[in-house]
This record gives sequence, structure tokens and C-alpha cells, in this order.
Amino acid sequence: MMNGALSGNVNIPAGQRMPMHFFTFDSPVHKLAEFRFDIDPLKTNGLTYYLNVGGWNMPLKILRSSPGAKPILMLLHGMGLHPASFRGIAGHLLPVCDLILVDYTSFTSAERSGFWPDGGVSLRVLAHAIMRITRALDLRKIHIGGSSLGGGLSLMAAVDFPKIIDRIVLFNPAIFPQHLPSFYQWVRVPIIGPLIMRFIPANELVGGVTTIGYVNPALASQELVAIYQRNMKPAANRRRLLDLICHLPERDQQVRHYVQHAGKLPQEVLVIWGEQDRLLAAGTGERLRQALPHTEFHSFPDLSHLPHEEAPDRIGPIVAEFIAKRS
Repeated sequence: MMNGALSGNVNIPAGQRMPMHFFTFDSPVHKLAEFRFDIDPLKTNGLTYYLNVGGWNMPLKILRSSPGAKPILMLLHGMGLHPASFRGIAGHLLPVCDLILVDYTSFTSAERSGFWPDGGVSLRVLAHAIMRITRALDLRKIHIGGSSLGGGLSLMAAVDFPKIIDRIVLFNPAIFPQHLPSFYQWVRVPIIGPLIMRFIPANELVGGVTTIGYVNPALASQELVAIYQRNMKPAANRRRLLDLICHLPERDQQVRHYVQHAGKLPQEVLVIWGEQDRLLAAGTGERLRQALPHTEFHSFPDLSHLPHEEAPDRIGPIVAEFIAKRS
């Protein structure tokens, strides 16, 4: 049983959905320097922390089931999504590790996120900005993982910070360059792209997420869909999403360094793969299996691009066992 720190007053059995307010960023923000792992989780789980990186504030949540030392898993959501993407699996993970959920594009706090460079930042800059969290919290070792682009950023971090990153968890990661979907191609066109992103309704953007991310979009959590839609309503956020899309690599030479080094990673890697993924190129799952050493590969023929959202009660225990096992 998890203790009451996760719900305020009620014990939550492992695997049960945690209240959504633990994954939203509406509460007053606190500087990350104010956080300490010896503070009772009752006082910190509902809080929003931020770290100033490169002139903008990167929000994050730190969720724990108890004070004291425990393995730490940092999770990075997919492009244009939200840390609440991991709500379904969080209840399975907190008995074995603490969670750091990062909004690496600051979508959740656009009004107070500060400076965002014109044109955005490169994926490498984002990965390095994310890793500054470890320095701010004085963390010598963490596990890292992510979904889609968050998985790609996790792998970049593991390559560039091999002494800090322990195990790696990937959910249909976007690692290899590929021909981009037509929508991505259109919004990368100068003048046309900004116009599209200025006027496209938030519900259309999110509808694309559930259509691609789920085998059956009707099964998507309406609470989560509402958060995604709220995330995409501000024009500033849609512009940031455009910046991310424009930085996506299409040619192997753009990420050759990371792909080559990924094949030499000493860390254990867990890959959760939804076989009905229609966003990533056909054969990506098998390419991952062959490219990454020390890989524990779990393939699901009935899941799509967001397997941890589609089937959290199947995926969560697998991730928890991977994090908990002894080296």
C-alpha cells in the first residue's frame, strides 16, 4: 500500500489512479532550490517547482510515496503533450521509485515561463537543459525515460551524461530520423506554418494525438484530453510546438552521433513498443531492438504510439519491475 502522501488523506493501492491535481501545474510555483528529499511528501507532492534554464522557467513535479532515499526516475512526455501522460503508470511506479515529471517546453506555465528564443532551441539544448535538474537537486544517479520525443531526449541525455544516467525506459521512442507526416511537413514551410499554428483549433491538434496515439481513440481519458486541449489553446504554446517540429531531424547525419553512441550504451534499456504505431516509420521497433544493447524489449501487437496511456495497468508493472530489479 502507498501511504497517504499520495492522496492527502486516503491510502492508494499500487496501480490505482492518483488524483489528477498531482499532475497539473495550477498551484503556485516554487524554486527547485526549495525542494528537499527529506521533506514529508504530503508537503511537496502537490507543488509545482521550476528551474530557470537559458532564460526560461522549466516546470516540473516531484512525486514520492515516502521521504528518504529511493531510486529516481525522470520521465519526459511526448512532443506537445503534458507530464500527466504518465498518470496511469505512476501508481505502479511510486512504490519502487520517486518520479520527476518534466514539462521541458514549459507549455504548462506559458504565462510565467519567461524568455523563449525566437525559433526555439535545438533538441540537444533541451536535453542538456533537462539534465540541469540533476545538478540543482544534487543527484548523482537517476533513471530516465520518455515517450516519443521524450524517449529521444532521454537517449540523448544518456549518451551525453553517461555517469549520471543509470537505466533507461523508452515508450515508442522517436530516435531515428524518418519522413515526417504531411502535417509536420506543411507547418515547417515558412509563413504557412505560423499561420496554420496560429489558427488551428486546439481540439484538432489533440484529436490528431489520440488518433495516432491510440488504437481506439475513444478510450483516451477525457481528463487527459482536456489537459492536452488546455495546453494547446494559448497561441504561444502552439508556436513552441511549431518550433519543436521544425527542429525534428529528417536525415541520419543530423543525429548520427547519438545513434552511433546509442549502440554502445552500457546502461540497461527497457523498450515498450506498441506495434500499431502509425507515427513512427514501419520497422522502427525491430530497428530499436537491434540497435540498442542490453535491451529488454516488450512488444504489444494491440497498442499504438502511446502504450503507457492506452494500457497503463499492463505497462506500469513491467516498468516497476525493471526499475526495482538489482543490477
